[in-house]
Amino acid sequence: MKRLLITFIVTIVLGVGLYFLVTIFTDKNEEEIPVNKEETIEKEEFDISNWTAISIEDLLEVLQNNEEVIIFVGNKDDENTKKVSTTLGNTENIDSLNIYYLEKDENINENTTYKNLLATYPDLSNYMNFTPVILVFRENTLIGGLPGGVEEKSLVQFFEYTEVFQ
Repeated sequence: MKRLLITFIVTIVLGVGLYFLVTIFTDKNEEEIPVNKEETIEKEEFDISNWTAISIEDLLEVLQNNEEVIIFVGNKDDENTKKVSTTLGNTENIDSLNIYYLEKDENINENTTYKNLLATYPDLSNYMNFTPVILVFRENTLIGGLPGGVEEKSLVQFFEYTEVFQ
């Protein structure tokens, strides 16, 4: 019984001693430790400051006059558009690309310029039903599109597939 009591006391003393040593030698402030997970998540905000906003009427001219064009079609109030714009803005080497932003409104289907655009690029109708979508045009030809909310890894793979990033 004496051994059990001595073992118990030694264990308690060692545990308390280790606790004090760890708290003294580790310099962690309570302010640095995130208390709430929501505070650590970055807020996605809609930011197209690095890109050129374009209207549907000017789109055909831009496609014909530029060798390579990337068009980001979205709706600024949509959460997925905010997420993709943040992801696209944070992607490496994105500043060197020719990116345009097209705001997709509800009346776009009635626009005659939009109908002409679909007639010129028939594969475009596969992507324009989605918001957001990233379209890549090269030499006035639609290379491909990436619809919906995407992660940065998928975005980089898409740009490598369409040979935007080489």
